[in-house]
Amino acid sequence: MTAAHGMAPKRATFPRLSAKVVISALAAVAIQLALVAAWAGAMGKPALHEQPVGLVVVPPGGSVAAPAISVRPADAVSWRPLPDAATATRAVRHGDLAGALVVRDGRQTLLVASAGGAATAQALTQVFTGQAQATGAAFQVRDLRPLHSDDPRGLGVFVLVLGWVIGGYAGAMLLVRAFGPRVRRMGGMVGLLISLAGYAVAAAALGVLLIDPLLGMVTGHPAELIGVGALLVFAVAAFATAMLTLMGPAGLMVAVATLVILGNPASGGMVPVSMLPDGWRFLGEVLPNAAGVHLVRAVSYFGGHGISDPLIVLICYAGAALLVTTAVTWRRRKTAPRMSAAAMARDEVESMELAIAASGTAL
Repeated sequence: MTAAHGMAPKRATFPRLSAKVVISALAAVAIQLALVAAWAGAMGKPALHEQPVGLVVVPPGGSVAAPAISVRPADAVSWRPLPDAATATRAVRHGDLAGALVVRDGRQTLLVASAGGAATAQALTQVFTGQAQATGAAFQVRDLRPLHSDDPRGLGVFVLVLGWVIGGYAGAMLLVRAFGPRVRRMGGMVGLLISLAGYAVAAAALGVLLIDPLLGMVTGHPAELIGVGALLVFAVAAFATAMLTLMGPAGLMVAVATLVILGNPASGGMVPVSMLPDGWRFLGEVLPNAAGVHLVRAVSYFGGHGISDPLIVLICYAGAALLVTTAVTWRRRKTAPRMSAAAMARDEVESMELAIAASGTAL
């Protein structure tokens, strides 16, 4: 019939790739490559680098001094002279030092706390075992803060914090979607932030329930751990919300790059921060992931010692995010009514789609 009417047969047509599809695909590939590069760069060659180690010589003023104890590599440790074995024991038990060497009558005892970082304890043991063998000294290791028997590799802290971080920004994006265009108004944003606070407490409590009585990987101190988890989840959620409010969908990518691509390798959960390369050690000092790992370890194993610095980090993230979100929402209060409901809804849908993609990337 087509030929009878003088019409040419139709050619098969294929959908044209839009610029949005191409950009999204390239962004996904870039995130994958960035994740691989970040993990490989951070954990490719973990090593001790000027690790603070206490040194006790008994009796005081004995013939053995730090320079006489030769370790390889030479910059692996940084000596901290201590007056007696009790001081050394207290420093390691509190997490102030990763290790301490007690030299007494030709015998060497290395004090470590594997709960503070199993890789550091193993590396110190290897270094000082070799040193003792080279000098013929008797050598033993005492683990003052061992890991729980159900978590021999110390991964429980890492997976708990990882879940809280992922839950923080994923929950923020889901709640932003649920609130819809209302988040562009001050009342809606306040309601969102209150909801995020409630969500953070619930997420922290459920995380502790899973990791403690059900899995038995991180046990004890449930109230303190719920407090740590709630602060971490809220800080992450508030940060993601602030980035989204400030820069739109692009802000979500900033949050993913900060919390996932950079934050997870620098968290110290799998390799202690002290054994990471220089730049990654700095990130471990300033990102919320590492602060969360440090806090959970301090609460679970070290009686809450050394929590001030990581607490300050999380409080700064939460406080700064609240200020940014409030300021941007207040500044936009005059322009928001000019936007149609359909335009605001489209913006929220796009943000939600990016949130789902980012959550998949993190996992």
